[in-house]
Amino acid sequence: MYEFSPTQTNRLQTDWVVLEGHYNLTSHSSNHPRALCNVRRGDTRILRRRLIHNWKPREKPLYQFLAVIDFEATCVARPLDPYIQEIIEFPIVLMGVNQQSVTDTFHSYCRPVLQPILSDYCKQLTGITQEQVNHAPTFTEVFANVEKWLNERNLILDSKEICLFITDGPADFNKYLRKQREISQIKYPNWVSQWLNAKKTFRNFYFVTPGRIKNMLDSLQLPFDGNLHSGLDDAKIVIQLIQDGCVLIPNEFYTSSVIPSGRFASIRNDPTSTSKRRQRPKYHRSLSRETIPAASRRLTKH
Repeated sequence: MYEFSPTQTNRLQTDWVVLEGHYNLTSHSSNHPRALCNVRRGDTRILRRRLIHNWKPREKPLYQFLAVIDFEATCVARPLDPYIQEIIEFPIVLMGVNQQSVTDTFHSYCRPVLQPILSDYCKQLTGITQEQVNHAPTFTEVFANVEKWLNERNLILDSKEICLFITDGPADFNKYLRKQREISQIKYPNWVSQWLNAKKTFRNFYFVTPGRIKNMLDSLQLPFDGNLHSGLDDAKIVIQLIQDGCVLIPNEFYTSSVIPSGRFASIRNDPTSTSKRRQRPKYHRSLSRETIPAASRRLTKH
């Protein structure tokens, strides 16, 4: 009869504790996830997921570089008419996957042309001043500088395995950049035809509702720099995902369909989505409690 070695036995016991969730949640317990994880930073929900992934074989990263983009756009507190937002800040934080650290940055403000005067609400929300955008180049000029910056680093070659672009939600590319393309009369760039929504990946990997960037950093017990729109805080979350064994893949894709008013473009979901509604048969959604007995009687009627 085969017998487990002491090392295998300890690992099996740890796996059982993790998968069954039988934790003695006192900080002094040897079964507490904080005592079992290599990285002990994070709340209990994060630690549970991290511990499970620690026992899985690590997959090879698909990309060499990751570029976090976090636009900021003009806004007003209560728009009475359809309000067209323009991008006024274009930051990029570049990370090396192997280095697991920030390797380079790009930052530029953009001068709006449709709404050149920023509202008080916009200045308070974004921290961007009127003087900063007054002396900034237009988006068309900034976009040309961005593509030059990316080309100099060989980040937008034909091979899509070079760089993965990351946002903290669906709006940056599918709303702001799409609308700005129309305003500036430029072609939508091929290099952002697909990207990774960090909030979606965070939710599907840790099984935690992401909320705002600060909420995600709090869950990971990482410091918050306080600059919501620089992309540096997003980079911290992405680096932690890599360290915890998450394989980063695109989970949203650009579509050329027209966006209905007040809605985003249709976005394909990533394969790790946990929604059960899409898998539910149509008849299960259509039959209500009142119609089920009647349908049952019709089936049994001779």
